[in-house]
Amino acid sequence: MNVNYLKKYSLWILTVIINSFGNFLMIKSEMGSGPWIAASMGISKSTNIPIGLCTIMLNIGIYIPIMIISRKFDIPRLIGSFFVAFIFGKFLDFFLVAFNWIGTTNIIGRIVIFLLGDLILTAGISMYLRVNIALNPFDQFLQTVNEFLISDIRKANLVYLGVPLLMATILGIYNGFYFRGIGVGTIFMFFLNGIFIKFYHNHIVIPNHILNPRQYIKK
Repeated sequence: MNVNYLKKYSLWILTVIINSFGNFLMIKSEMGSGPWIAASMGISKSTNIPIGLCTIMLNIGIYIPIMIISRKFDIPRLIGSFFVAFIFGKFLDFFLVAFNWIGTTNIIGRIVIFLLGDLILTAGISMYLRVNIALNPFDQFLQTVNEFLISDIRKANLVYLGVPLLMATILGIYNGFYFRGIGVGTIFMFFLNGIFIKFYHNHIVIPNHILNPRQYIKK
């Protein structure tokens, strides 16, 4: 394999791990996790299935509206998306077990953990949206909304996060008003993550030889 392809695929896997670690930190902050994780936590509460596995299940389900909006059924990309979802879910469960000692009841500490997690998460999303090999279906949903429905990434992000936020709210009511995954941090993400992603798009530079390795293959 050409070394630039190796770099691109390595960066792709790294960004998935970065995303799962960012989500892990937000869960541990107890400030409110991302809406997709909050929805997964609601499903987990209803079924007693681990959060990571619920995330994988939700990833599979969100692919239906992706296909409806894009009017595409790309089997290789579908397989890649589920592979990403599997890695994401497994690493999320790994971080939750391996670093279960992380956490604090101090409000300042919780805010710091949340902000760190959100900044890590949005950096990861920005990078792997641009690497664009195969996306976690959650983020592919964002890309699909952005490409086919709403061209402004900040506005597309409101739809991307609004769907799971509604789902998490409904599940929270169903579970006896259990809203562990929803909090101030969730609302913070809803309104500001699009801005963070756009900022990272402009400030985290990925060299073109990694983004487009085919152009650098010697004839």
